[in-house]
Amino acid sequence: MTRTVKEIFQELENMENDNAKLIKKRQEELEAIVPTIEKAKQDIVEAKKKVDAEAYNKAKTELWTAENTKELLEEELEKLQKNPLVSKEEYHKLAKDITAAAESVNAEILDKISKYFPEFEKLKENFTRNVEDANKALSKLEHAIGKNTESYKYDDQGGLVQRYHGLDYTPKKNVACLLNKFVETYNRMVK
Repeated sequence: MTRTVKEIFQELENMENDNAKLIKKRQEELEAIVPTIEKAKQDIVEAKKKVDAEAYNKAKTELWTAENTKELLEEELEKLQKNPLVSKEEYHKLAKDITAAAESVNAEILDKISKYFPEFEKLKENFTRNVEDANKALSKLEHAIGKNTESYKYDDQGGLVQRYHGLDYTPKKNVACLLNKFVETYNRMVK
């Protein structure tokens, strides 16, 4: 079964959280070992003062054990902080799984868009036809009906009311640009 990007992300988040918990645990263990080391050092000093060989050996053993434990914990902590949480193979497999899951969703979305695409093409054609029809009507008005009368190009105060070269319709909101870009991009990506 193919996992989703969200499921893989959650798995990665769990790995990261587990690692953070281990790091915190090792840090706490390191903090806890410091008093043991200090106590062993004090016990050594006291055993030397009393010239107590048994207490001295016991304190030295405790110090050796505590320092080696500290060294082990520090090495483990460094590994947890610096080493990758997965092998190289697992890393590449996860990257491939994420990409495959994302591509699967993208394909579904594209399929849904494809169902609406013919309607977008019709809308684009309707819009273009509407602009062309408006310009044909304006041309007929100007040339056939208005007989290219120069005075019709000016208002009563003498201001130019239309383009000097004739009537022309330019949409206030030109959706053709949007639809053309959409159609071009769609064709480039899908076909």
